[in-house]
Amino acid sequence: MYSELEINFKVVLMKTKRLYQWAKVVVIVMCLPMCNASCTNNNDNPTIPTNGRAIVSVNTATLYDKLGITDFMIERLAQGGIAVTDSVLVYDQQGLLVARLGSESTSLQNVNISLSDLPYGTYTIVVWQTASSGEDPFWLLKDADQIATVHIVQLYPSPINCNQAIGLYTTSVTIGSGTGTVNAEMEPMGSVVDIRIDSFTPDCDYEYARVVVGGEDPAVDGFYLNPAHSVEDRWLFSDNRMESDRPIGEVFLSSPNNKVFTLSHGENKTFELYGINKTTNELEKLIDAMFTLEPVTVATFYFDLSKAGYQPPYFGWTADFAAWKAQRDAGVLVTDPCLQWGANLQTVHNHVASHHLWWKTLNEELAPEEGHGWVRWYNIARDFYEVYNFETESGNNLTCAICVCIDSTVPVSLANASLVLQGYEYAGQIIYPDQPDVIYDIFFSADGSVEVQVNTYDDGGWQIFYQPTDPNDLAKLGIKVL
Repeated sequence: MYSELEINFKVVLMKTKRLYQWAKVVVIVMCLPMCNASCTNNNDNPTIPTNGRAIVSVNTATLYDKLGITDFMIERLAQGGIAVTDSVLVYDQQGLLVARLGSESTSLQNVNISLSDLPYGTYTIVVWQTASSGEDPFWLLKDADQIATVHIVQLYPSPINCNQAIGLYTTSVTIGSGTGTVNAEMEPMGSVVDIRIDSFTPDCDYEYARVVVGGEDPAVDGFYLNPAHSVEDRWLFSDNRMESDRPIGEVFLSSPNNKVFTLSHGENKTFELYGINKTTNELEKLIDAMFTLEPVTVATFYFDLSKAGYQPPYFGWTADFAAWKAQRDAGVLVTDPCLQWGANLQTVHNHVASHHLWWKTLNEELAPEEGHGWVRWYNIARDFYEVYNFETESGNNLTCAICVCIDSTVPVSLANASLVLQGYEYAGQIIYPDQPDVIYDIFFSADGSVEVQVNTYDDGGWQIFYQPTDPNDLAKLGIKVL
């Protein structure tokens, strides 16, 4: 038998055990939500990244390939002192600059520029490329904080060397998971002009020559980088509204060839060549031309000082120059008159503008000429002209065309040889009764529809006269055939 004291002790002990077991249950139950929460965070909801990256890949040779100066750049980089720089600007959807990176290379190669830690989203990528010494840059990036204002200007109004050519690439890219790649295909922002002057020798009157491009608009100083701008409205013009003429390149007796880069472009641009006289040290205008230069082109400017009187400069696509030069070397004159008899003045003007790289209108209003109706003169070389005769003052009914050379050093045999090369057939010589001292060489087109007469002037020079063939012409005029 237990005593009362022992019985009370056992009751307390039993109650204590039950209380301990209940407490363990409470602790376990309370810990379960914490364990569940911890397990859920580690396994079911892992941390989601919100930043990504992209690689901007640039082939630094592409810009120079498009401008036709790759070999030049390889040689120039090998000489040292300059490096190709590729600069990357990154703008967010609000047009604000969020990253700016760059790369330099001393050879033409593929360059990868990494854009890291960019928040997911869509961005505008702007890449521009040039080459410089770093100590004396030619181009200046301005107002880069916003894509609406960012632009590039040239620091000096001097001629731009080929190695300072500049290119641009823009695109939109979305940054997300993984690594995106942007292949930046650089596009030239101006033109390369290959300046070549023949017969520029020590016995000529000039020490060096300067090429100047001008026109009605002020000179181009730079451009906007924002892709929202069209090709036409991205250009920045000189603050000096009166400054339209700007030298784009120079050549010297020691190096009469020079490749330059220019931002100049547009319709009805003037292209002038000046020689610096060795004796007076003054500028003398050798030739001035009108031409159209597209914003991006590879062009050749060629001029032969020894043929300045009758052969204009070539200014046009480099790819077309070899064929033009071959014709000139073969003796084909640049004259190519409009022979659409009965045409009006506008048709003739369009023909001249489309068939000549260089030309100027000498008289805006048609001038009367006794016995020949109304006349328009076009200058197609320094001392070489195309003249068109119309029946009316308003410029209707083209009746004949005349090519006139007033350079007395150019032999008339060049005119005759050129006509044969152009397919005209020589028919002999003629004399008009009222001009017994003037002998005309006569040619006919292959189909007999065009009659051509060539004669010299007493004071030097000569003319080529084109008219429709009249079957009764010789008989009516009483012309004697020799």
